[in-house]
This record gives sequence, C-alpha cells and structure tokens, in this order.
Amino acid sequence: MRERAGVTIVAVMLSLIAMTTGCSVLPPSPDNTQFYVLTALTVDSTTSASSATSHLAIGLGPVKLPAYLDHPEVVTRVASNRLDLSPNDRWAEPLDESFRRILAINLGGLLGTNEILPFPWDLSTPVDYKIEVNVGRFERDGSGGTQLLGDWVIRDGRSNRALMSRQASFAENAGTGMEGAAAALSADLSDLSKQIADAVIELNQRQTRAAN
Repeated sequence: MRERAGVTIVAVMLSLIAMTTGCSVLPPSPDNTQFYVLTALTVDSTTSASSATSHLAIGLGPVKLPAYLDHPEVVTRVASNRLDLSPNDRWAEPLDESFRRILAINLGGLLGTNEILPFPWDLSTPVDYKIEVNVGRFERDGSGGTQLLGDWVIRDGRSNRALMSRQASFAENAGTGMEGAAAALSADLSDLSKQIADAVIELNQRQTRAAN
C-alpha cells in the first residue's frame, strides 16, 4: 500500500513538472493554416478608353465593407442568417484593406491614370471625380459560389454633386476549394471595377462633348 502511494506521488510530481515547464508527451499538432489574397485585373493599357481618361484624378472612398467581414478567417455564408469562420483559411491582409487596394489598382488600369487617391486624400488636391462604394456582401457560400452586393455613387470632384449611382450585383462559381473562391471573389471585384470605370468613361465623354 505504501509502495503504491509512493508511485502515485511520483506520478503527480512528474505531471506538475511537465505542466510548469511546458512539456508535453503529445506531439505538436500540424499547422494547417492557409493564407489567401485578392488579385488585380490584368488590363490592356493601350485601349482608347484608358487614353481618353488618363488625365483624370479620382478620389476613391469611402469604401465600406460590412463589419462581419472584419476577421482574418474566411467567412462563408452557410444559411441566410448564419455565417461560418474557417478554422484554417485566412486572408493574408485585412479584407477591407485588400478590397480597397485592388479596387484602386483595377480602376487605375482601366482608366489609364496613376492618380487614384485613397480616402481621405489631401483636400487641397483637386480631383475630377469622387467614388464612394458601400459593400453589402462580399463572401462565398456553402454551395460553391461567391457574391458581391452593394452600391456606389460617383460625385463631381468640385461641387460634390452626385452624377451617377448604381447597384452592384456580381456572382461567380468558385468550386469547392478556397483557392477557387479567392479567384472568384477577385473576379467579382474586377466586375465591380469595370462597372465603375465604364461609368467614369461615360461621364468624361459627356463632359468632353459639353465643352466642345
């Protein structure tokens, strides 16, 4: 009996030592975390539309995304009122920052201008147009698709008067993997960029005709 008690005491002491020193008899779990990014649109900068708008200065923002996307984990809508956060899939940078950065790159390429000024820009810097974007959804769903919903408005850079506004609704088939979902979300963002760029080109053409 005394021998068994001694063995128990020794076992307890060894367990305490292991806990205090951070030791574990179990092997470390493998890190299965994967990181993803949005990608920009490849644009042919020699198109006539871009050369016609290459002189424009564009103020971009505010660009707002819903607060539920403010997570490093990738969000999947599995039901109309339920979201899942992935245990392994992460965005390599905050999604709202990535969205704004890629949108700016896309618009710069589509319009052929290097002057895409992120909000808030210096008020002493004159801009031709201001673009505000409000995103309602930017996510993948449980059936293998992605969706971008929102709206945007283009304002006169001097008077701040609203010149054009549109609803945005884009969707892609992403497949089953997150790599496909990241590509599909990038395609949704490219479609939004094209929609806004086409509107800027149309407004610029109107302004050019009115001036002649």
